[in-house]
Amino acid sequence: MDEHWAYDFTCDRPIDAILAAFNEAGPWQWELRENTIYGSYLNTRPQTGVRAQIHEYPFTGPYGAFTGLHARGFNALLEVRTGSGAARSEIDGVVRTLLGMVGATNVAEIEPY
Repeated sequence: MDEHWAYDFTCDRPIDAILAAFNEAGPWQWELRENTIYGSYLNTRPQTGVRAQIHEYPFTGPYGAFTGLHARGFNALLEVRTGSGAARSEIDGVVRTLLGMVGATNVAEIEPY
């Protein structure tokens, strides 16, 4: 069964600085993308069936406001598809390590969106 989970967090760094830090740290390569629903966000597909995204909020687009638990912050959306060969714990460990490296605070698990 596919697994989806998400985190809300705060960070003093802007999204482009998070991108640079994530790519410098590895093991995955991230890219900055743009979306009308979420605005600018970070995206990586480190292996087949695995995806991680970091969305900055608040952002107001054509479908309304994208917000989180704080006045300003980020959400991380994670996905591991059935048959990918990846374990949630493995992907979660990499993401949590990267969040620690950029000084993320107030990390809280939220419902995936």
